[in-house]
Parts: sequence; C-alpha cells; structure tokens
Amino acid sequence: MSNPGGPPDADLLADLTDDQRAAVTHAEGPLLILAGAGSGKTRVITRRVGYLLRLGIRPGNILAITFTNKAAGEMRARVEQLVPGNRVWVSTFHSLGARLLRQYADRLNIDRNFTIYDTDDRNKLVKDALLATGIDDVKFSPDRLGGAISKAKNQLLTPNQYEKTANDFFSQTVAKVYHGYEKRLRAANAMDFDDLLYLPAMALRTNEELRRDLDDRFRYILIDEYQDTNSAQYEIAKRLSLDNNNLCVVGDPDQSIYKWRGSDIKNILDFERDFPSARVITLNRNYRSTKAILHAASVLIDHNKQRKKKSLVTDNPQGEPVRVLAFDNGLDEAEGVVIRIKAAVKAGRYRYRDYAIFMRINALTRSLESAFVKHGVPFQIVKGLAFFDRKENRDVLAYLRLLVNPQDTVSFQRIVNEPGRGIGKVSLDKLQSYAAANEIGLLAAAGQVAKVTEIRGKAATGLRDFHRMMVDLRARLDLPPPDLIRLVIDKSGYGAMLRDSTEDEDAERLANIEELITAAKQFHDEDPARTIGDFLEQITLASDVDGWDEAADHVSVMTLHSSKGLEFPVVHILAVEEGLLPHERSLGKDEDVEEERRLCFVGMTRAMKELYLCHARFREFRGQMNYAIPSGFLRELPADVEQVDASASKNIARTAAEEWRAKVGPAARDWADTGARPYLPPKKSTDLAPTIPDPPDTGLAVGVLVQHEEFGLGQVTDVNGYGALRRVKIRFPGCGERVFVADKAKLKIVGRKKT
Repeated sequence: MSNPGGPPDADLLADLTDDQRAAVTHAEGPLLILAGAGSGKTRVITRRVGYLLRLGIRPGNILAITFTNKAAGEMRARVEQLVPGNRVWVSTFHSLGARLLRQYADRLNIDRNFTIYDTDDRNKLVKDALLATGIDDVKFSPDRLGGAISKAKNQLLTPNQYEKTANDFFSQTVAKVYHGYEKRLRAANAMDFDDLLYLPAMALRTNEELRRDLDDRFRYILIDEYQDTNSAQYEIAKRLSLDNNNLCVVGDPDQSIYKWRGSDIKNILDFERDFPSARVITLNRNYRSTKAILHAASVLIDHNKQRKKKSLVTDNPQGEPVRVLAFDNGLDEAEGVVIRIKAAVKAGRYRYRDYAIFMRINALTRSLESAFVKHGVPFQIVKGLAFFDRKENRDVLAYLRLLVNPQDTVSFQRIVNEPGRGIGKVSLDKLQSYAAANEIGLLAAAGQVAKVTEIRGKAATGLRDFHRMMVDLRARLDLPPPDLIRLVIDKSGYGAMLRDSTEDEDAERLANIEELITAAKQFHDEDPARTIGDFLEQITLASDVDGWDEAADHVSVMTLHSSKGLEFPVVHILAVEEGLLPHERSLGKDEDVEEERRLCFVGMTRAMKELYLCHARFREFRGQMNYAIPSGFLRELPADVEQVDASASKNIARTAAEEWRAKVGPAARDWADTGARPYLPPKKSTDLAPTIPDPPDTGLAVGVLVQHEEFGLGQVTDVNGYGALRRVKIRFPGCGERVFVADKAKLKIVGRKKT
C-alpha cells in the first residue's frame, strides 16, 4: 500500500525514514530529491512545506508547483491538514503563469481579462494565419503547424528568432504562420497554453525589476515532477532562484515521459551542474508495489542509459508474479481482460475501482468499450473533462468567454449565429474586414453594423441585436457563476432553442447545459469569491485526470501518460507490441526508445498487487489486420515473469457470434464489417452477461439489437430514466452513438437477450 500521511497533530518527522527526514529538514540552498516510484514523494513535499511554516517562514514566501490540478489539490489538502489556515501558493505551472500574467498585467502591458485558448481554438487561428499566407492548407495541417509553434514557444523562440533558424520549406512556412498567428492571438486578447509559460519566462528573462520582485516574494520554491519540465518551465524556476536559491526539486529521471510536448530530461540530470552547491537525496524505498512488480520494473528500466542509477527496495510481500498474457487478437485481448476482471469481482477478490487498464494510445479503447458494454462491467475512459467538450457546453462557454473578453474572435465566430440569427458567411466576412480596417474586435464591429453598408436586412438586425444582448449581459458579470450561466442560457435563446426542438438529441443537450449550471454552482460553493473568469480558467487548464472520478466503482481506462502519479491494486497494460509500445515513431532513435521504456516503467509501477502485460498475435489497427510482434520490452523482463497463453479464455463468443450472424442475417454482416462487437446472448446462466434488466415498458436493454428507420441497425449501449423521461443510447455502425427518448423513438427490436 502507499505510504500514508500521519494524523494532523502528529510530529512532522516522527514517521519518516532517515532519507525522508533529511529531505524535509533541509532548510537553505538548492536540493535535488531523486524520488523513485512509490517512494512517498508527495508526503515529503507536503511535510517540507509544513516544516518551513513551523520554522516561521511566511506562507507568502513559499511556492509549491506540480503538474496537474489533481496533484495540486491533493498537495494543498495535505498541507492544510498539517498547518490549518496557511496560505501557501500551491499551483500547476500553467496556473502559476496565468495568475502572474493577470496579477502583473499592467507591468507587462497586457489586458488581464485575456481568454485562454485550447488546442481547437489555437488551430482555428493557425488556419486563418495559414490562409492569409496563400500556402496550400492541405499539405500543412493547422494541427501540425500549431504543434511546431508550440514547440518554438516551449524553446523560448520568438517569431523573429524562429524565422532565423528556418532552413527548410516546412519551417519557413511555420515562421510565416507564427507571425500571423501571434498577431491574431494578441488582437483577440487571447493566450494559448504555451503563452502561460512562454510569456512569464520571457518577462523574467528581460524584466529585471519584475524578476527581483518575484525572487524576493518566493524565497522557497518546491517543484514536483521536475524531470518533466521544458525550457520555459526551467527558465521560470531558474530566474526565480537567483537571489534566494532555496530551490527544491523532486523528480525521477526514470519517469520522464513528456519529451513529445517539450520536456527535457537534462533539466534533472544536469541539476547539480546548474546548482553546484546542491544537496542530493535519493528516496529509493517503495511503499506501493510488491517485490515481484518492483523487480520486473527495475530490471526493465535498467536497460536505459539516460538515468541516475538507483535500486528500488520495498518491505512489501513478494506477491503474485508479473504475468504476460498472450491473446489471439486485439478483440480477444479486450474480451479476455474484461472477463477476468468481472470474474475476480464476482468472486469477491476486488472491486471494479481496484482495476486500471492502460494503453499507449486512445485509439485502442474502442474494442474495450464493446467488451465492457457486452459484459455489463462499469468503466470510465479518462480523456479529460469530456463533459465540457460537448458542443452545447462549448457554445455556452463561448458566450461566457466573450462576455469576459469582448475581443475574443474565436468565441464570437462560434456563437454569433448560435442560435440562428440570419447571419451568413458573407456578412461575417464583411464584418471582419470592417473590424480589421478599424482595428476593433468583431463584437464592437457588430455594434457599428449600421456603418457597414454591405450588410443589410436580417443579417444587420441580427448583428445589432446580438451586440445589444452581449452589452446587457456584460453588465451582469459580477453575478455568481451559476446565476450568470442561467441568465446567458435564457437571454441568448439557447435554452429555448433546445426546449422547442423536436430532435431527440436536443433533450439531452438541454440536460447537459443545465448540468453546466450545477458544475458552476459546485465550483462557486467551494469559494464564493470565485468569478466566472475563475470558472472558465479552471475548465481550460484541466488535464485528463482532473475529469476522473476515482471514488466511483468502475474500471479506469486511460493512456499510460495519464496514469502518471496514480496507483491501483491491479493493472493491465494492453498492446505491449512493437509499433505501439514502443510507439512506431520512436523506433529510429535510441533516446526515443528509452522514453518509451520509461513510459512502460511508469505504467508497471502504478500496480500495487497484480500486474498483467498483454499482447496479441494479430491486431486490427488503422483498418488493417496485421501480425503483431511482442514488444522488445517483454524480452527485457526477468525470467520469473510468467508467460500465459490467454487465448483459451477468448471465446465466450466466437461460436455465439456465428449463431448471432445466422439469426440476424445480412444486417449482422454489415455490422461485423465495421469492426464493432455485438451483444452475444449467454448460453448458460454461468456465462457473464450484462446486469441491466430489460425495461418492462419498452423491451429495450443494454445489448439489444434494434432497427432505426434512418440510421439502420444499432445496438443499445445504455438505458436510463423512467416513463416519459426514459432515454436510450444506441450505437450505429458508421455514425456513432445517438440518444433517443424511448417513447418517441421509432425502433424495431431485432434481437433480445435470452432470459
């Protein structure tokens, strides 16, 4: 089990090891804590903060930085337990950057009401900048160009500096787009994610007065996950520690897994070079995993050269051997893992929440979803705050963003005709030309539409009314977030549009925007001083894991990158195969393969009691069925790892699938061609089957096959609610999932579950 924290009134040092105690009590000068996986590093960081506070250091002079909101929240809560009422600044790097930019906006000559653009917003502006260059946008996608700009900012390269290094056609194209993108970003009073690091780092580099002030303010700095810092984050840490070099960094080179987004493992490997007086303390006692798991992971990572060698030890029992499970194909892998999990839970060995399934890429979740639905196993795929990414919620959030920042071009374009106001593309192009010529935002231009003679009739009226509505709403910005959202939904006509719709899906969309109000209320209740701007910032800066409900009893499914910092009693890692883990992009460089090995190591060390590494002999990927080669990492494991041929457990369903195809006929073959897995009725009461009963009033239940007059053959994946409120979710080949009101949907049941 993990190393638990002591009670709030316990002595800060009583239950620490000698190495942990040395790290906590180090007072002055730079400190590098090499914290192995599961070594209680969060405990050490929080105790160190508590120790500094007990020494009399002012809370305002301490800054603690980590990488996710979840980790920051946990750290904040632990420090609060140790020293109630403290006001230590605990933050992610990006939240720190956003706060500094808003707090020192006047000194940095920026508008503190800026909008933070996510990747989708960024790509829209990149596309506009690309079109302005006249370069073919088919050859260079906005996403690829945006990624190159992101990398440039992480390396602290201005557009002019990047242009000087551009030595091929692609980088020269990036340079042109970078200039145009920055111009559009500033005109919209917006920041992208990278700006939240890039701009503070550049300010600390060029504004000596500001650097001195902040260095004096943050006299003790603690940075978690230091191995994942990029050039901008390194610059911030270094510049804040020139006068008061009480910089404590915690990390593990063996867990550096973010090179693809700019992190540099050299930041931690070279810490002693950058800070010659640094003290180095190694935490190598693991409190999480069994000896078997720890041994397998240690043997694997020992193949890396870019690391600071250490030997992890644990007092935990030997435990179950690590097992490598071999399946016939990817579908059997998903089926077999889900069957194993359900059987173990049914036997009382574990709960569903004790299980996690990791994979290298999100694309591998599809077959898992089908297996979970088929066997009635609850699950959650951790992909960030997907709720806020739904179209209707993004629309409402765009209204709010435009209220906070009237210059926000992307938000204006998203909502000016949502709901419809008779404003077409030609009218918007004319408005954009007018706004550019007069150097004003699109919302301000809408207020001057009478001067744009080319825009007439319904479009002119729509723009004028939209501007008037936004001005009226902006006068209410001081309302609590839930009240303002409710007002926006009402005054904009968005709620009425969904209520009046005859489309089945719009009933769910209405429920979603009403749930948005609930989310804002919960946010506001935690701290009534929070504003709508705070709410928007929290959503924008959320990471994948921030949307994960760890208390619910379901199997957690996530990428290996998202698993960082978490732990589960039982872990399955899928598709441990060449080209997937290690990823095909890494195979040309030893240093990239080392990062993939670190990623595998991270996944393995999340396991507390049992670890299963899975691979298939064949895998359908990108529309093709190919031979799958077991990952070279599996050959690097110790000899005591068990090899298991799991293919025998594959087929509750292969013969049942043939029966199903025979019963349903050609439609079934159409389904099979999509690669989706149908519900296969159990032959015996001992077979594993969905646990959701047939609703008596419709006959619809999870796994039932239905025919829809428009979408064709589909499979029910969820049924909830009662009476007139009952909704049914159906997955259709080729067009994904659709939600219907059960009483209104024209559905013909093709096949039922056997009872």
